[in-house]
Amino acid sequence: MTSNIFGCSRASQSMMAMGVLLAAATSICLIQTRRRRRKQNNDDGSNTNPSTDDEASFYKQLGVSEENLPTHIKREIAKERKRKAKVELISMKTPMYDNVYMLDSNREPMCTISMKKAKWYIKKGIAEWSSFKDHRDGSAIRLENGDAINVDNEEEELKCIRLLFEHNGYKHSDPKATTNENLYLRSAKQNVCVVCGNAGYHIRHYIVPYSYRTLLPERYRTHMSHDIVIMCPDCHLLCEKPKKERMTRMERDIRMKLGAGALDISPVIDDPHLHHIRSCAIALVKWKDKMPAEKVESHSKTVREHLASVCKWEDQREALLNGKEELNKAQLQKACGVNYRVKNPNFVEGAELVVRSLKDAKSTEEFIVGWRKHFVATVNPQHMPTGWRVDNPVVCGSRKGDIDGVRSW
Repeated sequence: MTSNIFGCSRASQSMMAMGVLLAAATSICLIQTRRRRRKQNNDDGSNTNPSTDDEASFYKQLGVSEENLPTHIKREIAKERKRKAKVELISMKTPMYDNVYMLDSNREPMCTISMKKAKWYIKKGIAEWSSFKDHRDGSAIRLENGDAINVDNEEEELKCIRLLFEHNGYKHSDPKATTNENLYLRSAKQNVCVVCGNAGYHIRHYIVPYSYRTLLPERYRTHMSHDIVIMCPDCHLLCEKPKKERMTRMERDIRMKLGAGALDISPVIDDPHLHHIRSCAIALVKWKDKMPAEKVESHSKTVREHLASVCKWEDQREALLNGKEELNKAQLQKACGVNYRVKNPNFVEGAELVVRSLKDAKSTEEFIVGWRKHFVATVNPQHMPTGWRVDNPVVCGSRKGDIDGVRSW
């Protein structure tokens, strides 16, 4: 009898061990399959991202049904399904690039702009719709990288506008100069993921984190779309985690430089008055029948004064202050839900702290270029716009040339 019991326990233990090994093996195979497919995407630019259905079928091929999978794997599959269902909602509804060419008064290409901006120029009467067929050479316009814009293809006629005036930067720049900056401005951008080339759903991705970019001076933001690219949801997800980790490290390092106490400052603090209001309301809900009458009256008055201070209607405010009617359940529940944790006035948000540490234009330029290098090192983009470079200018163009020693467009 005893031998049978020990035999059964050994058999159950061996079965459990085999189950754990099978789960580990399937997880490793799944990770390797994902990496192999991702590498294939980077090599040929094809859209072969594995979906949740592929993962389920992968386990079925191994003879394991989804119901028998470990809990953590089922949880990950469920999270992935929810994310896939929201892809269409969070994706851009229109293409990011309209690729409308802007020509100067001499019909030389200046840059590509959006259809909205092109219509603005037309509405103001400072530009007109044009065509590359009207180009003075009569054949094609050649860009700096040697690619020619074919003007004889009627099936794919390019949209362009021509300025009716000589722009201010014309005398200070050579329209035929061959630079990365000119190449980026004048080349058409593809509406594909810059990492894998996926032409499906896209998300606008900020190479310099949006929380930092919004706090930078205006000249680093206005007419500066160089560091805004499009990515598919999968690649965007892969890029967000290391970006947030770098943001956390940067903010922590700056707080450490400010002193040991800076790390201990909490973003929220407890408001004693609001905490007292909440405690009074909870006491009235739970122990009103056991409390002395004076205590009940004191707590009720505290709660009434708070509810009156946040009440929008004059008649209800007067009724609360008069105290002729007892507090009802809804009013007490509202007082119990008072948020007594308020923003700490001594706490500085991480993004604001980082931007404050940028003392001059040179340090700001290094900050932006550093984020560009991090982006390239993290995802190794294969489909960046033509002319995009890590060392391209970070400031919008100025008639006076460079600003504070920092190159501008």
